[in-house]
Amino acid sequence: MTHQRRRTRAGFSMVEMMTAMTLMLLVMGIVVPFFRVQARAIGTQGGRLDAIQNGRFSNTTIDRELRAAGGEVGQPVIVQATPMAITFNVDLVTREVNDPTAVYYNPDADSLGTESWSPARSLTLALSSKTYPAQWYTDGVGTRSKAETVQYFLRVDALSGRTDVYNLFRRVNNLDSTLVSSNLWIPADTGHFFRYTRTTAAGGLAVIPRDTMLYWDGTNRWIDSIRVVSLRVSTLFRDVRAARDVVRTVYANTRLLNAGLLQQRTCGTAPLPARNLALSLVTVSGATVAVRVAWDNSLEEGGGERDVSLYVVQRKLASATDWEVVRNVTANGSASYTFDDVEFALGNWQYAVYAMDCSPQASTQLTGAITVVP
Repeated sequence: MTHQRRRTRAGFSMVEMMTAMTLMLLVMGIVVPFFRVQARAIGTQGGRLDAIQNGRFSNTTIDRELRAAGGEVGQPVIVQATPMAITFNVDLVTREVNDPTAVYYNPDADSLGTESWSPARSLTLALSSKTYPAQWYTDGVGTRSKAETVQYFLRVDALSGRTDVYNLFRRVNNLDSTLVSSNLWIPADTGHFFRYTRTTAAGGLAVIPRDTMLYWDGTNRWIDSIRVVSLRVSTLFRDVRAARDVVRTVYANTRLLNAGLLQQRTCGTAPLPARNLALSLVTVSGATVAVRVAWDNSLEEGGGERDVSLYVVQRKLASATDWEVVRNVTANGSASYTFDDVEFALGNWQYAVYAMDCSPQASTQLTGAITVVP
């Protein structure tokens, strides 16, 4: 019987093992902090990229719809123009195959959001006390306008624990609001998300003051002359390592391409005057609180050249010769108009109204009888 001698296998000595472990720990001590730095850098860069993408998404969403804003003649392009909200009419989505002015076709869309807003379902516009709409909008043959009403508005994000971080919402007609984007930063010293530029009487452009609130049924006709909407979209990223907020801001300007086309009217001769001016005193508990001026519309507001844009209310003391402009009242398609002058004074007063067209040219003045304010 042959015996084979088993060869002894050589192993690691204790010194070799300790040396290897020491080298491995040294390598790990160098590599791990490097990986941590890289991971933090990637996270920070990703957060900043998310912030800028959030801003761009908010801007693009509003821009692609606002560029198509418009409706039938007489239907306002811009309904509400404020620093934190904008409302406009646009034929954006349709359920009808043969709607040539719509941007998108979706047979499954909610019918309440694909045509003009019904006055029976009117609501208070976001961030305002204004109710809209007050009337139907139709084309020349009486067909209901296909342009729906889109609102974009911002509200403070209650979950953020801050008063300068907002969420952006979108609403069509009276349907439910949907969240567009969040984590939008609006500092107190800026105080706006939207700004507006209008055309001047000389044909130039002028920025509307930042805190101006404009509504289509208001007395200031600047809203019909808005041609550019500017957005300042700032988004936040919290850099935890640096313990500071990183802000990324996107600036953009959107031109209202249809504003001058869909609202175009004929402005030839001066418009016909207002009709049937009536004056009365408004009293509360026997005390006069206002002078009420009421009149019927010009015959050229709804017919003829259809070019009446506003009515100018004037007053003067009966003994005076110079008239004072009290208020400009928007011509909004009503058959009659009423204005209460609450800044009256005692004495014998005369009030007058004249119509203006889009030139602007003025009609002859309609003067009322002398009114005694006790």
